[in-house]
This record gives sequence, structure tokens and C-alpha cells, in this order.
Amino acid sequence: MSSALQLPGDAVASAASSALAALQPGGTTRVHKFGGSSVADAGRILALAPLVEDGAAVRAVVVSAMAGTTNALVAMAEQASSGQDWSGEWAALRERHLATAAVIDPADRHGLRDAVARDFDALRDDLLALASASGETGALVAQVHGAGELVSSRLVQAALGGEAAGWQRLDARDVLVVQPGEMGVAVDWEASRERFAEWRTRQRPEKVVVTGFVARERDGRSTTLGRNGSDYSAAIFANLFDADELLIWTDVDGVLSADPRLVPDATVLPTMSYAEACELAYFGAKVLHPQTMAPVQSRAIPLCIRNTLNPSAPGTWILPENPEGDAEISPVKGLTIVRDMAVLELAGNGMVGVPGTAEKLFAALHRAGVSVVMISQGSSEHSICCVVRASQAQRAKAAVEAAFADAIASASAQGVNLTSDVAILAAVGDGMVGIPGVAARLFAALAQAQVNIRAIAQGSSERNISVAIADADATRALRAAHSAFWLSPQTVSIGLIGPGQVGRALLSQLAAVIPKLRANSQIDLRLRGIANSGYMALDHFAIHPAEAVERLVEMSTPAFDPDAFAAHVRAEHLPHALIVDCSGSEAIARHYPKWPASTWSPRASTPAAATGSATSRSARPSAAAPASCTRPRSAPDCR
Repeated sequence: MSSALQLPGDAVASAASSALAALQPGGTTRVHKFGGSSVADAGRILALAPLVEDGAAVRAVVVSAMAGTTNALVAMAEQASSGQDWSGEWAALRERHLATAAVIDPADRHGLRDAVARDFDALRDDLLALASASGETGALVAQVHGAGELVSSRLVQAALGGEAAGWQRLDARDVLVVQPGEMGVAVDWEASRERFAEWRTRQRPEKVVVTGFVARERDGRSTTLGRNGSDYSAAIFANLFDADELLIWTDVDGVLSADPRLVPDATVLPTMSYAEACELAYFGAKVLHPQTMAPVQSRAIPLCIRNTLNPSAPGTWILPENPEGDAEISPVKGLTIVRDMAVLELAGNGMVGVPGTAEKLFAALHRAGVSVVMISQGSSEHSICCVVRASQAQRAKAAVEAAFADAIASASAQGVNLTSDVAILAAVGDGMVGIPGVAARLFAALAQAQVNIRAIAQGSSERNISVAIADADATRALRAAHSAFWLSPQTVSIGLIGPGQVGRALLSQLAAVIPKLRANSQIDLRLRGIANSGYMALDHFAIHPAEAVERLVEMSTPAFDPDAFAAHVRAEHLPHALIVDCSGSEAIARHYPKWPASTWSPRASTPAAATGSATSRSARPSAAAPASCTRPRSAPDCR
């Protein structure tokens, strides 16, 4: 996309630039967190040094285990507990870490190989103890699960220069006290601050590597913060250090407006608020652990998501509030899909005006250990429905039927209905607050994509609109909603058939006119497909017109399928579509009548074979066809 076109993502970046410029350079205490992909091997670990040499007076580096290590440790703990042989996996993991240590410390200046070997000896002892244990083993299992962070922290400390360069190492279990509870792991802030202050007084660290993921309970037993808990560790230590900034380094460029695997047009968000990040994390965004926000939010610490593999990318800054003007530019900041859900509905005339019905329903689900993801109830009180995880759906139905058995028997309640194969689409953004028409825009996009909404929920904060839809419609719904908020309403998907003399002339005109239309009229023309009589080249985003003919001769180019070509050009997530047929082929023309019925909106008009092909979901923009391929019937075939 041309930088000249100020579409919503570009405008947000422009609005945020002054805020980012103020935040990025100046903190005196900075906490970095590196995930498993950032410490996956010796090469990546050695590449961390330039990232943390940022001029901050105090630097803390929180690390995860090397990629794949925690999964291996969990498997070994299960094998030891069940009497299976774990020695092969232990030996392979040990060798991997020793090989990494040899690359990082080839001259053995830090004694790294011996230290890693001792850590694995301790791990072996824990596994042997676990295999022979007969009582409570929770603390022992947690100690095994957290062994990866202990070793990776040694590797990173050495890669940064070790103690000789001033880098100390902190085992988080020495200071971090937590207590597992119904709402997850809770930090004992008083005890943790006291221990942290004592450690800091003794060590006076300016540079320290900290183990993520691990902690201790109040009784001193080892525990963990749960899977992906290293983000939470980083936020906790940012709070304890009273940091100016927290940088979480991952393998993506930042928080995206949607899952790029499902939405090719997803864009990196320059900024978002704490509240937006919390909503997106709850609804399945993979970049942040859901608990990460609370420790930084309480101290208003700016948090940035950065890419270890692309450190020049500015990332996404998560701030107490969005920059001024951000909400006016794009009311919806992010969209996400949660799959494998089911809708549970309790309905009955006898429920109208009866106090305690909802409490009874949710108490039954609570007793059954069922998590409710979304709630929807009409003002008539005739029915109440909620969305639960598919894996818990049958248990939820049985629990509610048991709780309302008398009401169902007396026909006061008609029964409990369960609809499976459901997904939740959540639209999140501070800009929705108090702005009329946002819900209408979302629902119109879904209607245009022919997606039926089964349930709707919106909190009083207006920051989130969630809809339950059929799982089969999930990708189409996500793309349609993303287009409604993030693309120019005059984005046109173009397919060209027949790049002969006339077709090449059209490609030249497109190459010349596309930048001008984007800059001057915000019309975004995208050549997404080109075909000749034998082959076709398709692109999820766009093919540059000057490179289109070359794309047709690539080895991987598929054979031309007219209907597949039309279906690709008629993408559900783009507002308009246009096919230009310059082939002069009667065989292609015979496909025209069925394209509107099978792949185009019912409102699309059937094109005339003599004048090329053009269809759209709605009225075609006047500038959507900068050139035409009109030809007399007697004209030579221009394929």
C-alpha cells in the first residue's frame, strides 16, 4: 500500500508519533522481557546484547525458557509421575543446553557448561524424587516445570558479559511470593516488596537477569505463574523496580488489528490503551498474557511489544490512555475470534419477572466448574443465554437442567438448548465509547458478508461489542468486520483476464493511476489476480501491475480455473470487486452468467461478453475502471 494514502492505520501512526517520541528514549529504569522464541538458540541469545544496551541507568532482563523447553519439562514430569522412562528426553534437553552454552562461552570464561550441567543434575534429582513420591507433589512438579528459566537465565547472563560486565542474576523465587487462588495466581505484594528491597539493598544491581515464570508460595514451596506466565513475571518486576518502561520482546512486530493468518490486511497498532489490551488479551489475542496488565497499570508504566527478529520495527506501545485524536480516527482498535464455543440457552414464560433466575443459572455453572465467556439476555426476560467453551458444553447443559428440573417439569421453563460450533467475534476499542453508529457499522459489515448473528453482548463501558456466530462463518466475519473499520470504503479488488496487447496496456494504466487515486481520492485499487488461457496468479493483498505478467510464468503458478479466479477476486472482506476480461474468449464469456449467483453479491449485475466483465457488491465507484477492454466481436483474440 502506498504511503501516500492516509488510511486508518496510517492516521493512527501519525497521531501517535509525538507520544512515542517522548516515551522511547528517556527512561532511567527499563525492564526487558525475552520470550522463548527470542532465546531459542545460541545465535538469538547472543543477539540480545545490542537490544538491552539502551542507555538506561538500571536494566532488568526477564527471560523465558528456550523455545520448546517447558513443553519438554511438562512431558518429563508426567512421565516421571506415571512411572514412564524420562531419561532420553532429559539427556536430549541437557545436550541441547550444553551445546548452546559451548557456543556462548567457548573459552569457558564464565564456567557456563559446568553451571548448566549442575542445573540438569538437580533436574534429574527432582524427576527421580517425583517418580518415587507418594504424597503431594505439586511443588516438585512446579520445580521441574520451572527448570528451563533457571538455565536460560544463566545463558543470557553469560551472553551479556556475565558478572565481569556487571550483570547479576536473580532467581525470582528468592523474592517473588504468590498465592494460587480461584482467580489465578495472586502476588503477595507486601511480602514480595520486602524481600525485593532486602535483595536490592544487598546487591545494589544496575544490570540484572531475572528468571521468569517461577515464584514461591507463602510457605516457601516452589510454584509457577502458569503457562505463558513470563510476561506476568516481567510486569511484576517492572512494578517492583518502579520501571519507567517495560519492553516485551517477541517474534511479531507488535499487536495487530487482527490475526494476520486470517486477515491479510491486518496492521500493527502503534498504540493502544491498557483497557483495550486487557479486552483483547481476554478474548484470545496471543501477544499478551491476560494477567500482564495489572502490575504495570497500577503504576502507569508504559509497555511496548517489540520484535527480536525485526528490532527496527517500532512495535506497539500500550499506555494508560490513547494519544489525543486516536479515537476519532479509528473507533475499533482490534478484532479477534474465539473458536470452539457453544451457546447455552434457558428459555421459558415462567422466568419473566422472577428474581434470582440468572443467579441460579450461573451458580449451577459455577458449581460445575464451567467458565462463562459471554452473556446475553433480552429485556423481556423470556430467555437468557451464555456462551461456554465447547469442551464444557455438555457438563454445562446437565448442570442447568438439574438446577431447573422442577421448572422444566412444570413447564415454567421450556428447557435448555445447546448450539454447538459457535465462535465469538469481539470488536474492541476505546473509540467506541459514546460514538454513535459503531455497532451499526459492524452489523452492516456482517450482514453484507451474509453472517448471521446468534447473540450480542456489550458492556456498559462500550469498549467491547461481542457477537456469537456460526464457527463456519468465523473467518469471513472477521475479514468483513476488519474491512469495515480498517480499509478505505473505496477499496476495489481487481482481476484481469487476458494480459495480451490490450491487457498490458491496462496494466500500464493501472501502474500509473493507482498511486494518484490513493493520494488524491482515497480509492484503493488492488490487482489481486491475473490470468491467461493456461495459468493464473493470485495474491491475498495485491500484485504490482508492473510485475503481473512475470507472476504468470512462476513455477508455482496454478492452472487457470475461471470460477476459482472469480471467487478469489470477489473476496468477502473487500467492499468492491471488479473483473476485467481482455481475453476475447467465448469460453470465458460463458462463465459470466453463473458468477453473480455463485461468487458475487446478488445485487451484482451480469456483465456483457462484448465489453469485458465488471461486477461489484454495491455501486461501482466511478474511478474503479481507469481503462476498459471493450472490443468488437471481430477483433482478434488478445490473450
